[in-house]
Amino acid sequence: MIRTAFVILLVMMTPAHAAPLIADLSNYQITMDSSFNGTRLFVFGTRNDAGDVVVVIRGPTKNYVVRKKRQIGGIWVNAERIKLFRIPDFYAITSSKPFAEMPYHNMFRQLAIGQNNLFKSPFEGKAQASYQEFTDAFVNYQRQRQLYSSQPSTFTFMGETLFKTVIEFPDNIPPGMYNAEIYLLQDSTIIGTHVLPITVSKVGIDAFIYDFAHRQPFLYGLVAILFALFAGWFAGRLFEKA
Repeated sequence: MIRTAFVILLVMMTPAHAAPLIADLSNYQITMDSSFNGTRLFVFGTRNDAGDVVVVIRGPTKNYVVRKKRQIGGIWVNAERIKLFRIPDFYAITSSKPFAEMPYHNMFRQLAIGQNNLFKSPFEGKAQASYQEFTDAFVNYQRQRQLYSSQPSTFTFMGETLFKTVIEFPDNIPPGMYNAEIYLLQDSTIIGTHVLPITVSKVGIDAFIYDFAHRQPFLYGLVAILFALFAGWFAGRLFEKA
């Protein structure tokens, strides 16, 4: 009797029409201290309709100035520059099939999915080519810092519906609010989506120094100079006694 009642309860609790996409994270908060050397985040879920799954992780947005240096008279000087607004400081993407083979180019452009779609160029013609040169240099810089993935990775389904993918975070990830965006796409239409927040924060003495440097930059610089002067004076005194 107990077994029968339990099975009936499960059937009654199962929704008649499940959501097209259900997703979750292994962790919603990443903390960094002096021993932090990177971490992994698992994104997993299930699709209840056919379609392609795309997972995008975006870090906190910032404004950047990208400068191009030229050599004039044997000296490297700053020449042209462009400003990039509200660009994610961390960006990773993974999908259920090779990203380049997905037929959702217009949708990806509108949703800024894919590294090339992060930048909205206000130029045309030759100016557009110059703008592309700057954005390519910025993406390469972020890739060297391991904050942008070299290329989108792929994952496979476990059976027909279950999926799991992993996102690697390096040890230099910037603190702030991140978003995990999970999309279920079919015939150029979004049929299911989840947006899940991720908090990345420093703890301990690292958190104190980071907050002090960002909230009181003048005092932080002054303290750093005084500390350097004291360290130099102290080292000099040690050598004198030696």
